[in-house]
Amino acid sequence: MDLFSSQYEFLDEIGLSLANPGFFVNGQWKGYSEEITSLSSVNNEVLGKVRGGSMADYEEGVKACCIAVELWMATPVTTRCKIVTEISKALEAKLKPLSELVAHEVGKPLTKAIAEVKEVIDACNSAVQYSKQSQLVVSHSSNHVEYEEWRPYGVIAVITPSYLQCAALGQIAWLALVTGNCVIWRGHVESPLVTISITKLIAGVLEKNNLTGSIFTSFEGGSELNKAIVKDTRIPLVSFKGNSQVGKVVKHIVVERFGKCLLESDRNNAITFLSDADIQLAVEAIVRDTVGTDDQGLSTCHRLFLHESIYGDVLDRLRQRYGSITIGNPLETGTELGLLFSHATKKQFLQLIDAIKSQGGKILTGGSDTKYARNFVQPTIVEISTSANIVKGEWVFPVILVFKYQSWEEVIETNNNVCKGSSNFIYTGQAEVISTWLRTIASPDMGNIYVNKPTTATRDSLGLGNESWKQYMWLSRCEIHT
Repeated sequence: MDLFSSQYEFLDEIGLSLANPGFFVNGQWKGYSEEITSLSSVNNEVLGKVRGGSMADYEEGVKACCIAVELWMATPVTTRCKIVTEISKALEAKLKPLSELVAHEVGKPLTKAIAEVKEVIDACNSAVQYSKQSQLVVSHSSNHVEYEEWRPYGVIAVITPSYLQCAALGQIAWLALVTGNCVIWRGHVESPLVTISITKLIAGVLEKNNLTGSIFTSFEGGSELNKAIVKDTRIPLVSFKGNSQVGKVVKHIVVERFGKCLLESDRNNAITFLSDADIQLAVEAIVRDTVGTDDQGLSTCHRLFLHESIYGDVLDRLRQRYGSITIGNPLETGTELGLLFSHATKKQFLQLIDAIKSQGGKILTGGSDTKYARNFVQPTIVEISTSANIVKGEWVFPVILVFKYQSWEEVIETNNNVCKGSSNFIYTGQAEVISTWLRTIASPDMGNIYVNKPTTATRDSLGLGNESWKQYMWLSRCEIHT
């Protein structure tokens, strides 16, 4: 393959070559260990190779980052905001090639890859806005003065999943930077070029402003890096996004060493349609929320509750719509569903289908790979009992479990049996019903509830929110008595 043929010009535009060092430590690129090969999900050709560094390089990177903290904390917040704004502009200037890389390496349709990179850019701008909130509170009384000051933790590590590298970084890193923290990014081994390309852009901004590259450090390599980061007491805050089973282990280790862990795991989101929901709109909403998000993301819905009065009609139309979903090359216009990002993920999809069948599930449509080679799978609709264990599971595939219900109580009970901080997307013309429902004692146990709103516009994140900057700082109090 000619890496810089017209088909792959985007790699050259974002500073990638056929061989790339995978560690950015102390302002320098390093890489000596075993190669990681990045394959295009589009055609299975080699996009590039990455060499990780040694544990000695990891040690150098963390030490340099800890030293850089003092400089970065002392940098005025206006300057830190300026740097993050420049990072935003650097990302925006490379929106097209970065999006093409995400589509190639992860398998998302290009439109969804563009949306993810734009989300990172938007997160930069949001972080700058939140940073303007006061971080110093002063209160007075007759005989004493009390100061409360929010101070950055110092070094924050961000561990991201392969299917959401860009968005997962942006939701955490920019706000961490503007609040005075240095960032260590542990990108996922299955999409290493995304990590390297974004790090190059950030490093360029820091260099242009005569700032040490140690403010932002990144690592690509084996699983020993995750273990080292999670156990490292010099990293007081670790952000992890991904599988909940791994997340539980990460949080246990971090908390055991008295660190702080921001954990966002794969969720088991649900869609509920009341009897008065518009059926045609319901079908398109379901497609958006189960296939049209990013097919492999945290916000993809896995459970569908249909009132018995509309169950048959919605299901018939949904099966017909699923049959017309355009599956194919992520780079082609009109593609609705790309492909899974690795052969291992495709194998997990097939194992999930086997588990569903073994627990009495009925495959209504899909349930296998496609006529295409590589990692394409069919969007799948399943009828299954709410008592099946698989209902409580999590996955990052376009598989939706469908349930017929008679009463709200059934929906609440099933939702409350899932303990993954799920969200529920409810479609109805009776908003007052939702208000009444939320005021009842048996309210749904879920992270968020959205009424008549698709997940395509939603990203539940620990990174952004009006008070979210406090996640990356600790409160220091000083009382002066006279």
